[in-house]
Amino acid sequence: MKILEICCSPRKGNTEWLMRKVMEITEKRGAETELITLKDRNTKVCDGCLACEKTNACHIKDDMHGIYDKMLSADAVVLGSPDYMDAPTASAMNFIHRMYPLYGKINGKRFASVVVGQVTGADGVASRGKVEDYFKSIAGLFGLDYRGSISVAARDPNDASKITDIEKQSEDLATRILKQ
Repeated sequence: MKILEICCSPRKGNTEWLMRKVMEITEKRGAETELITLKDRNTKVCDGCLACEKTNACHIKDDMHGIYDKMLSADAVVLGSPDYMDAPTASAMNFIHRMYPLYGKINGKRFASVVVGQVTGADGVASRGKVEDYFKSIAGLFGLDYRGSISVAARDPNDASKITDIEKQSEDLATRILKQ
């Protein structure tokens, strides 16, 4: 099983840490994994030209072309983003918009998400839930097999690692991703 993780956080923090945790668990169970951090890639903004509808390819020359190839060869994709004001990050939104050339080509691939927000309590759960719901709807749009999400409140560096049941949550998501 090949798992591609796409981290859409603009910094190295809790989202990336949590994605690496899930990676570590799936690797121990025999998966081949790769983490792409969009902050380290040159991915330009979708210009809405719709050329990809006719050509099945994006005309923008940047690092997305290599990511397309990796997504096509992966069995599962995990998308991670902080929750910024009830929404994924701008880089997550752009990544999703730039996925359009893959429409109809990635049906049936497993998909999961990691969402990290700084707000705790009921408001934080509701806010992160909006991001989870959005990712789930994108999975449906692309015909992906949605396997679930991890959603946690973590603001400062290393906060995610201090969550008492984070190991269990990570194990549970890994199990859902890997399950036939």
